[in-house]
Amino acid sequence: MTELLPYQEEGVKAIYGFRGRVLQADQMGLGKTIMSLSWISRIPKHRPVVIICPASMKYTWQAEARMHFRMRAEVLEGHCNGTNQLPGDIVILNYDILGSWLPLLLRSRPRCVVIDECQFIKSLRAKRTKHTLKLVQGVPSVLALSGTPLTNRPIELWPILKAVRPDLFPSLEKFAWRHCKPRWTFWGWKFDGATHLGELNRTLRRECMIRRLKKDVLLQLPPKRRKFVCFRLGKSAQKIYDEAQSDFLRWLEKQSPAKAHRASKSEALVKIGYLVRLAARLKLDWTTRWIADFFEANPGEKLVTFTMHTFVIDHLKEKFPDRCVIIDGRVTGRKREESVRQFRSHRKKDLLLGNWIAAGVGLTLTSASNVAGLDLPWTPGELLQGEDRIHRIGQKKISLIHYLIAMGTIEEKQINIQRRKAKILDAVLDGRQSAADLDIFSTLLEELKA
Repeated sequence: MTELLPYQEEGVKAIYGFRGRVLQADQMGLGKTIMSLSWISRIPKHRPVVIICPASMKYTWQAEARMHFRMRAEVLEGHCNGTNQLPGDIVILNYDILGSWLPLLLRSRPRCVVIDECQFIKSLRAKRTKHTLKLVQGVPSVLALSGTPLTNRPIELWPILKAVRPDLFPSLEKFAWRHCKPRWTFWGWKFDGATHLGELNRTLRRECMIRRLKKDVLLQLPPKRRKFVCFRLGKSAQKIYDEAQSDFLRWLEKQSPAKAHRASKSEALVKIGYLVRLAARLKLDWTTRWIADFFEANPGEKLVTFTMHTFVIDHLKEKFPDRCVIIDGRVTGRKREESVRQFRSHRKKDLLLGNWIAAGVGLTLTSASNVAGLDLPWTPGELLQGEDRIHRIGQKKISLIHYLIAMGTIEEKQINIQRRKAKILDAVLDGRQSAADLDIFSTLLEELKA
């Protein structure tokens, strides 16, 4: 099992102190997921456990439960369709399908509910809020997680507090009149203000809230942290990928007989490139969803993304046209400088879409403290260079590196190679060993030939 850092152990003890009903509001990157999973692992009597999270994070929860605590968690997909029993005593599902599974979840009488990115239930009118509040009624342990549970005004906190501590503020009206500075308008009362905030903060810290900033635990944190964000393709996408993997030449022949003929001369070598591109293409919708979820969960944060593929950049440009800047091989000279300037200084330009090679060297992007590797480059030198665009002199925050991995594809092999060579990677960072020892491509080629 993974050993927690001292402040994380203190966080788990605080959950005990609050009797398992907590607003876990530590700043992003401090390990709210691992602390919650540690709590779950220590209270086996609190089963079943239901974990609600954004769709892009379901398999990350599953992977971290297995990796850190050897706990088996089952991911729920699609609609319930008459299923009579949960597939396990720890289940993970996203907000979008909660309504469909709610009757079965209620019949199963969960003993612990985790509400990840709980700002998703800030609106009382939203169906996901109503479903979540119904699910947690009478549940002994409720953990609401978010580094930004309050994004605009105190009224957004009330549904979250209703889930965690309904006894603390049982009346919406009383909470609103005390903390939301009501005002009368032509359409009625509006509770979009804020007042008595110091009092509210003291109450929350005393009764249910854990809140630490990175600066509070800086000495315990490494300057750079890597997080693997896992995902599984849908059935149809996985079928396409499996066909390409199991009978590559036949699959390629359907696309282009000429390409299949050329590939037959060095099948294993060509196959790697095709599988990598195919995995990136098949997970485009999920990649888009993860980026959207990142910005919803972390307002005000900037994000640097890296990919090897032009089609990924073009797709994301269409999805985020107003907030993105692009740095790839097509952006040179003054245009490149202008893109960097906009990203550094323009508040609304908070997404950089970069190519691992073109944007991975020579840039200082310390206005961001988050990098997302949408796929992996071939050489560890390119990977380390990309990470260090935000991890440079002038960076005052912990650098968080997110790697988005499609499980059941070649990306899983790539990341497993990275994990096996983690010690070498650290040695490279410390300057004790050459990055050539981390060659990914040759190891993949050996495994495919085996």
